[in-house]
Amino acid sequence: MNKKQIITLMLLFPPMLSVLAGTAEDAAARLAALGFENVRVTEQGDGMVYVAMESSSYRGTYQGAAVGIEELGRIYPNVVTFKVMLLENQMPQMALTATKTDGKWAVKGGYDYHDIAAATQPTKTTNSSARKIDLTVYPMFTWMNHRLDIPFEYAVSLAPAIETSLWKGNHITLQAIIPISYRLESLKSMKYVRVGIADIAQDITSHNGRWQATLAGGFFFFDRVGVDLRLAYHATPSLTIGAEVSYTGDAVMNDDGHYDIKAPDKLSFMGKAEYYEPYTKLQTQVTGGRFVFGDYGARMDISRHLADYTVGVYGILTGGEKNAGFNFAIPLGHKKQMRKGAIRLKLADYFDWEYSMQSYHKYYIESMGKIIETRPDENRSAHYWQPVHVAQYTQKILNGEL
Repeated sequence: MNKKQIITLMLLFPPMLSVLAGTAEDAAARLAALGFENVRVTEQGDGMVYVAMESSSYRGTYQGAAVGIEELGRIYPNVVTFKVMLLENQMPQMALTATKTDGKWAVKGGYDYHDIAAATQPTKTTNSSARKIDLTVYPMFTWMNHRLDIPFEYAVSLAPAIETSLWKGNHITLQAIIPISYRLESLKSMKYVRVGIADIAQDITSHNGRWQATLAGGFFFFDRVGVDLRLAYHATPSLTIGAEVSYTGDAVMNDDGHYDIKAPDKLSFMGKAEYYEPYTKLQTQVTGGRFVFGDYGARMDISRHLADYTVGVYGILTGGEKNAGFNFAIPLGHKKQMRKGAIRLKLADYFDWEYSMQSYHKYYIESMGKIIETRPDENRSAHYWQPVHVAQYTQKILNGEL
């Protein structure tokens, strides 16, 4: 075949050649070059491309999804629909279906990813995340204003954490809290270097994504040691119901800088219901049951998601006492923090903080309304795998609206 014949074929059959230009191996390699991990790409005879990928280099849960789908659109210019399964610690979290029509993207999200998992399962994984280590620096700030003799008390700390995953669904955290500036006479133990979180956790999901469970054991926030089990059932893409059971003991640093660790002796159990309203982007969560220190009550959180920012208010009624306050999560650093080798030094994706109206009296003295935190970045932006929310903002980015 001479040069003229080749040019003629290219003019007559550009769609065929453009499809052949992007193979599954090429697509996986290009996604890996952008920082995606645990990548698997499969081309099916139904005209769709199926992808599994983990966007650990991108902040939040939708930034990476948008970057990956946009790149897939370049690799496969004549493919209309992409079905993407988003992973965390190699474990499926949710599915996106992205369709491009007349230059505009439409993205839908859900928890049913079994068809994507089945399609990509035989494919070789590119750029595995297993046994890679993140050294993440978390800033911490504590502020109390219940005393009349001084305006306020405060403590500023840095909390570096070593985080890794050894196998599918596994997550290990070893975190130290290092005080930087301290003026908090009510909690003298905070002037010492101490353990933040030191635990190992395992996630399990059902084949259709409806059921999820997480079991964690070790040192938790705040000053607890033991085990924690969380269960979630995704009734609809917007509604999730669940439960949490923990059995923990005290792991408290005394004022002289020594730990007082007790065997688990506190059983707590909570029921949960969470609903995401897509028009207002409001997340409403109701939690009720027995808190960590034995008081029975309920808590309601209402959070507003504003792209990368989340702000919320909450109220607690427990043991005859009331409390309320607000919280927020704001982004830190760049949207992308690449992991180029086995070890990555990074800033926390978000700074989160919660203000409590009650800082004294019975509610404070008896440690009412306390819940377990098993990872250093528990907030309403990080690890927020809400499929309607993720699909909304993925679509906005793809269409240049954000």
